[in-house]
Amino acid sequence: MAADGSQRAIDQAIQKHLPRLRKPGVLTVRPGYEIAGHQLTGKSAIVATVHTKKAKAQVPKSDLLPDKIGNIPVDVREATAHQRLRAHDPAAAALTQTYGRPEDQEPVWPLEREMPSGKLLSSPTSDTQKRLKRQRSEQPATDRALKAHAKKPQIPYKPDDVPPLNTVTVTTRMTAVVSPDAGLATLESYLKGAAKSLVVGMYDFTSGPILSAFRADLAAPKTLQMVLDNPAPNPTRNQTDWQTVEELNSDLGSRAHIARALVRSDAFAEKWIFPYAYHIKVIVRDDTAFWLSSGNLNNSNEPDLASPPHTEDRDWHVIIEDQGLAQTFAAYLDYDYKMAAGNQEPDPDDIERTIEDAHAKRAAEANPPPARSAASGQPPGALVPAKTFNNINVTITPLLTPDKLPNSTTGQYLSNIMELIEGAQESLYIQLQYIESSSGTGDPYDALLKAIAAKAAAGVDVRLIESLDYGEKWAEKMKSVGVDLTANIRLQHNVHNKGFVVDSKFVVVSSQNFSPAGVENNRDAGVLIESPEIARYFAPIFESDWENKARPFDPEAHAQQQKKTAAARKARGGSTPKAAPKRSKSTPARGKKRGKR
Repeated sequence: MAADGSQRAIDQAIQKHLPRLRKPGVLTVRPGYEIAGHQLTGKSAIVATVHTKKAKAQVPKSDLLPDKIGNIPVDVREATAHQRLRAHDPAAAALTQTYGRPEDQEPVWPLEREMPSGKLLSSPTSDTQKRLKRQRSEQPATDRALKAHAKKPQIPYKPDDVPPLNTVTVTTRMTAVVSPDAGLATLESYLKGAAKSLVVGMYDFTSGPILSAFRADLAAPKTLQMVLDNPAPNPTRNQTDWQTVEELNSDLGSRAHIARALVRSDAFAEKWIFPYAYHIKVIVRDDTAFWLSSGNLNNSNEPDLASPPHTEDRDWHVIIEDQGLAQTFAAYLDYDYKMAAGNQEPDPDDIERTIEDAHAKRAAEANPPPARSAASGQPPGALVPAKTFNNINVTITPLLTPDKLPNSTTGQYLSNIMELIEGAQESLYIQLQYIESSSGTGDPYDALLKAIAAKAAAGVDVRLIESLDYGEKWAEKMKSVGVDLTANIRLQHNVHNKGFVVDSKFVVVSSQNFSPAGVENNRDAGVLIESPEIARYFAPIFESDWENKARPFDPEAHAQQQKKTAAARKARGGSTPKAAPKRSKSTPARGKKRGKR
């Protein structure tokens, strides 16, 4: 990220006044934007990260940071677990970023300075970088772990013998459901229906109740095929992913066919296909139906309402009972399994232990879990039940990354999502765990965010909900670089969703996060559903979250944007949504076929 003139001016003020910023507990300082109560104030600021933020009355006057440097406010932020760990153990911090979850990645701020030295954090002469270099020389396993990630050989992603990802129109039975309201109960009912087999692609499987359901519902002679990532331990876990694998292998014996995903950061993978994550969440049942979700098989994404965890996430799920689509997803999961099963070779024990130790150190730096979310306290009548649509006629496009369009370098997911966004006439509702800032260089991800910005500028009702827990850091970064969507963003606690509702007619349920890796490189899956009936299920849930649970990140810009949208809607003659154009216009150029079954 290239720093603009205002950032450089703030950095010059930081350098000039370093003695006033060198206070006990201050870890870093950088140019940024003032945030109060998780909302932008509209002011550029000096952002000072402190190990533990305390009330002013608890801090000796000599240790207090100034409220302002000149006319620049000083915004004091409490450090994240990563920032705390990096301050005293940069090698462990580097490992947790290299082998960590996508949502835990930290934005890079080029003008961030370590304290007390005041040197740029990235400078080879900074204390942080010198300590990292020294630790790598003194800790051979750490050095080997970091080098192993960099040197792991790549296998090209070339699925063969798989059906095309065609758009199809089907009459089917479909169930729409959201978490925390009814996700776990609906999933458990779906698993009970297995007569022969489950074929699974999953990022995280650490829920004890779901593991129990798998074991109960896969009695002989039923079989399980699963490809599973190996992410950092989930905070709400009953067991780790590798313990899940051990228990299923022990229970099912030769009926279990489980392989660890070929992800560059996975210690179980000898080679890699997916550079960052096997982030898919799909379960195909008996080759006739599939469950597809934004949520993993863990306790926060699929919470047990009878014994809820401290975090209960908003996630969307669908169950589609269509043999053709089920077999399409199964074919890609079969490819993933075939490739993974042939390249299983865990890293040496010392590397695995080093990675595990680093994650444990990071966890030890985190604050205690928050109190259970407000969703937990809702009366039963406030929960939204799942809804099953029998014999519903829908048009569905399967969405997969990192797949490309036929004879093209264009991403299949990106192409469909760009067309959907560009076709939006009245409303574009998107709820995501986070939206990474773009580069501003015109790459495909930058173009995706520009397409959303163009719709907002044209008066389309663009509403973006992000997780307060993961989206805020990237929303602030948007003010510094790339496409700035902060006027359209609201932040909500405990969001893990990756869902869209467009023009009251189109719905996307998927696992794709908005990041360059999420829309292009990870293994992710989704469905684009054209159906007013399905939209009428998900849209009110989104609207309720928008009105009752989410708050504008940039209140002033948000109010101005809402006025522009209302004026544009009035100029169009009211608030009744127009029918979005059929998505067939670019089908021939993209090499897609539409069919009916």
